[in-house]
Amino acid sequence: MIRLYFLCVFSTVFIAQGGASVNLCAHIIPQLPVVKLHTNFTAFCILNQTCFQEHNYKASSDELYWEVYTHRIPESQYTVINETVSSVTFEPTLDMGTTLTCSINVHGQIKTTLHGIFITLGLPPEKPSNLSCICYNLEKLTCTWNPGRPTIIATQYTVKQTWNILDEANSPTLMQSNITSYPASRAKGRTLSKYEYSKTQRPRRNNQPQKDCEAKETNHSCTLTYPDFQYYIDTNFSVEAKNDLCTVESDRITTDVIDILMPNPPEIVRVVSAAELQKALKIEWKNPMTYNLPLKYNLRYRTSDSTEWEEVPSSDINSLRTSYTLQGLQPYTAYVISLRCKQKEDTGFWSNWSKEYTATTPESTPSRGPELWRKISDEDEEGKRVVWLMWKVLPSYANGIILTYNVSIKKGSKTVDSVIVSGTSYNITVSRSSLQVSVTASNSYGTSTATTLIIPAANLVPQPAEIDVKAFPKDGKLWVEWSAPRTPVIGYVIEWCSNTIVMDCDFQWQREQISTLGAFLRGDLQPYTYYLIQVHPLYNDGQERPGRVAAYLEQKPPAVGPTVYSKPVEKTRAVLQWDPLPLEKRNGFIRYYIVKYSAVNGAEHSILVNATQTSYTLTNLLGKTVYRVSVTAHNDKGGTEGMSSTFVTHELDTGEIEAIVVSSCLGFLLFLLFGGLLFCKKRDMIKKHIWPNVPDPSKSNIAQWSPHTPSRHDSKSQPFQDDSFTDVSVVEITATKKSNSEQDLKSMDLMKQNTSEGLSSGIGGSSCMSQQLSLSERDEVESAQNTSSNVQYSTVIISGYRGQQPTAVVPPVFSRSESTQPLLDSEEKPDEVEALEVSPSATPNQYFKQNCCPEDGGRPQTLPPENPPTQEQLAQNQHLSGLSQEGDLQDCNAVQDIGSESRPTTSQMDLASNDMKSYLPQTARRGGYLPQ
Repeated sequence: MIRLYFLCVFSTVFIAQGGASVNLCAHIIPQLPVVKLHTNFTAFCILNQTCFQEHNYKASSDELYWEVYTHRIPESQYTVINETVSSVTFEPTLDMGTTLTCSINVHGQIKTTLHGIFITLGLPPEKPSNLSCICYNLEKLTCTWNPGRPTIIATQYTVKQTWNILDEANSPTLMQSNITSYPASRAKGRTLSKYEYSKTQRPRRNNQPQKDCEAKETNHSCTLTYPDFQYYIDTNFSVEAKNDLCTVESDRITTDVIDILMPNPPEIVRVVSAAELQKALKIEWKNPMTYNLPLKYNLRYRTSDSTEWEEVPSSDINSLRTSYTLQGLQPYTAYVISLRCKQKEDTGFWSNWSKEYTATTPESTPSRGPELWRKISDEDEEGKRVVWLMWKVLPSYANGIILTYNVSIKKGSKTVDSVIVSGTSYNITVSRSSLQVSVTASNSYGTSTATTLIIPAANLVPQPAEIDVKAFPKDGKLWVEWSAPRTPVIGYVIEWCSNTIVMDCDFQWQREQISTLGAFLRGDLQPYTYYLIQVHPLYNDGQERPGRVAAYLEQKPPAVGPTVYSKPVEKTRAVLQWDPLPLEKRNGFIRYYIVKYSAVNGAEHSILVNATQTSYTLTNLLGKTVYRVSVTAHNDKGGTEGMSSTFVTHELDTGEIEAIVVSSCLGFLLFLLFGGLLFCKKRDMIKKHIWPNVPDPSKSNIAQWSPHTPSRHDSKSQPFQDDSFTDVSVVEITATKKSNSEQDLKSMDLMKQNTSEGLSSGIGGSSCMSQQLSLSERDEVESAQNTSSNVQYSTVIISGYRGQQPTAVVPPVFSRSESTQPLLDSEEKPDEVEALEVSPSATPNQYFKQNCCPEDGGRPQTLPPENPPTQEQLAQNQHLSGLSQEGDLQDCNAVQDIGSESRPTTSQMDLASNDMKSYLPQTARRGGYLPQ
């Protein structure tokens, strides 16, 4: 189908199909071009002036222009042949497109496509090569060839066959052979035997006309079925390739189809296994050919658990036979058998192997005993040991079905025990002595030889191994080899256990013969699994001297990386530690570790560490810095990094902290030593400022006028015992004159004022004073308060004041002071103290009395009078114990009321009580004490 498009000046579209046209204004020739790729193509556009005249337009060929799809061909490639014909020459490509159009611009403005064609691009076929044909069982003939490069366009391939037929008159040899049906060309001058071409052995040639084979689904093979081909005649075969650009034919091959025959595989009918034919199998089959064509056969066989075949030479099998007996096989073993065939004349091709047939040979006596091994426990308290005996099933040496096992135990030449078991293990309890164990296997045909094993004595001293063991992957399995021991042995046992470093697991084992120095481990071994392997030489005395090695069937990088943690961290160093990876996570032998560490925002450092180490010490670190650290474990196939961790270095190093502590302690000790020396050297000065030296009152000068110094009394006992007071002079102040009375009152007001200011002696804290001073001594008192640092130590206890008469005559009382303050100047230097003026009218048994208020807590103190008391006064001390504490309160109130002459106060004696005080409250003024 051809589609032509063009547009007239009046927008009328004319379509031409199959060469038919209606009033075309132009057409292109050739109409259906098939252009060879990479060659020039020329097209012509012919104008129809009649069409243009009908539309009152005159067109010229020099106005035409050409386009390939949307690409306009340059005008330099145009050729104007005459007024109505224009041509174009160009080289079309696959990128340009396949549409070629001839167009014109009507009135120089309106583009009008007058005509168009489709261009087909392609390549001519190459000459087919490597032609070959095979006849499959005289039923079909298949020829194959190499078509060469692709042609892009449709190409037809046809297998042609021709026969070479000669006249019978030109074939005297044929006439002599008396085979009129066979062409003379087959003889080719040879003398043919009756056997080769007799009518009973060869079919007649089918006189059908020759037929070609057209390849349809593929471009490189074609198949003919019988009777579209002939055999027993030379046939010429060739292949013709044809398309729109070219037709080529391959070289011819000449052959008889019978010479390229490939028979079908033979069919095994049955395999006979008879008890009288041990170690033999009889195979029966039939000829696969439709005609009784002589064939030769090739037989192969193997055990069912093997992948390697053994073949019976074809010369051992007669062409006329359809059965064969295999001998020298293993008893009770499954064998897989297969056959193939070929023409006896060795022409043509071998058939494919027949379908495999499996058969089992008859049973026979087991060829050897089972593989035997043991596991021995430690001794118990009674010296007994448990031995687990184990043996393997005999897969290839059983020669039948094993029914029972006979276990025999001997001690020396004496049989200790014999038992028949059906399983593959047996436990026995033995003593410390050596034993011999034998195991035999029995089937329905007989009993095997015994396998012997020595159970060593318990007192044997372990000896070092004398064999070197190696293990490595080989051909997808794990190969174990060892050196020959110096001591004679009776065999070897190989043990192996997965993911453990000691043989305390449920191990697997296998036994090898005495002549073996290497073997593949027979078991389900897994890749990336750690295996501990031991090879036990079997010595005659049962001594255990195994060699040991570890191996992997296959390795890969570790499943996980080590987890690192820092144990001791210091200022410039840190100790990193990590745990070894579990065996099931290593996936290979760990060769080394890489420690990576870096400070925050710092460069990363890497350190290579030996595989035997699980710790490393980082040095030259920065103090008070955060570090990130990780460890990568490497095996033969790569490495895996573990989880990273961080640590912070200390600000001070361990030595620095100790130096600071030691120096601080030494400094403190030096300070204490220096302070002690300074205290000893400046003791007096320090004591003066911190702890003044207080003289002992018992050594005071007051003892000079007190001949009997009283001892300190207990506050809870009677303070005034008999003969506890010395003679005290009585001082009596009289008021005979008004001036003297006013002076005394002023002196008492001064004392009261000093007391009201809250000044105290610092000892008792009392503000009450009962001493009377003359007005002329006021200035001296004030001066003494500013300069003296001493305090009074005694109080003169009198019976009353001036103008007051006691109700009873009471002897004077002297009370010892308990103060620890320094003595007053008046005490230390009594000669310098001015005597108080005493009225001559004073009563001899009365003396000046000072008392304190009970609430002030001070003790009354006694001043030594100028005249000691008489014996008569001392005799009246008995009366003091009868006084109550109420008298003290009354005397205190009497002192506080002094200042008015109109209120004379009667002096009373202090009452002795458990809380009697011996201090006189001091009236301090501007830091001084009031002299007594």
